[in-house]
Amino acid sequence: MTAHSHTVSEIVVRHWLAERIGILLDRAGHEIQPDVLMAEYGLDSLQAVALAGEAEDRWGLPVDPDVAWQYPTVALLAAHLAARIADGD
Repeated sequence: MTAHSHTVSEIVVRHWLAERIGILLDRAGHEIQPDVLMAEYGLDSLQAVALAGEAEDRWGLPVDPDVAWQYPTVALLAAHLAARIADGD
């Protein structure tokens, strides 16, 4: 996979995460900034587990329920998930 296609995948994942977090927090997805801690938006542990489950369903890969705490911003989480998606992990 080329670096360019990996970047596109990361952008797609980033957008998807912002939209899903927005829905979980009753906010517009565009309000969720990529470098702000998701906890600062009020994401709690139950919502983080729900997000992990949705990511599993959407991207077809196992996602640790505490992934939002391991990668606490949309940018970090998107990079992690995109790399796993690219690896077919």
